[in-house]
Amino acid sequence: MKTRVPHSSLLVVMVLLIGVFAVVRFAFAAIQKQARITEVIRDVRLLAAQMARPAVVNETVREGNAVRTGTDSRAELTFADQTISRLGANTVFSFGGAAHTYDLGSGAILVTAPKAAGTVKVSTSVATSAVSGFTGIWETHSKFWNKVLILEGDGDVWLKKNPNDHRHMHSRQILVFPPNATVLPQPQEFDVCKVIDNGLLITGFSHKLSSWSVLQAECDQQRSGPASTQLVDPTSHDAIDQSIFARPSATPPPPARPSPDGELMKRHP
Repeated sequence: MKTRVPHSSLLVVMVLLIGVFAVVRFAFAAIQKQARITEVIRDVRLLAAQMARPAVVNETVREGNAVRTGTDSRAELTFADQTISRLGANTVFSFGGAAHTYDLGSGAILVTAPKAAGTVKVSTSVATSAVSGFTGIWETHSKFWNKVLILEGDGDVWLKKNPNDHRHMHSRQILVFPPNATVLPQPQEFDVCKVIDNGLLITGFSHKLSSWSVLQAECDQQRSGPASTQLVDPTSHDAIDQSIFARPSATPPPPARPSPDGELMKRHP
């Protein structure tokens, strides 16, 4: 003889399951909106509740807080989905309420995210990028050239003043544009080998990026490509110095040869 489950009992079980699912989802979302500081080099400050204090390794950075680095300083943050953000010198970085949305107030950052993390947005005062399964570098200043470098992966970049005008970027491409740009230029291919060999955002930490093998593969692929391909040299000292340590000027000079931030122009001692 079959035993029937009363409708009221079944309803209670369903309500409990829905409740548990909601709690788990809420907890996971909360975890996604925080990061752990995994490396501190020299002067790194955590900005919370309008106060600045020294940041320490393994400390939690929550939504609405910001991390600021000083001169010759760097920091690394690791998120629950294994997205990693590395901050260069003189940088202010935070993340908002939306999942996978990061804000660069000023300075330079490297972000690397696995494909499982989905689409990641990096926003500055001038432009927004939406990328997935990538390693990229961003630099922004109010009076200097802004830069986006996609070392590996692909995505889109658009100006906040002109959100319908997108530039699709893929591995080994760079965009350089002034802070008052109304139209983005076309991406150019840069020398990815020099970036991964010389850039402090890559070499200036105690451990290698999780995407290191992919970056090496991009370097090897570029080196085996046609010799006639003209590459932007991001470490050339003949290029205009767009270092984050440069003194601001009212009118930025025209970029004869665009180069990334100063973090890419210095070798790790």
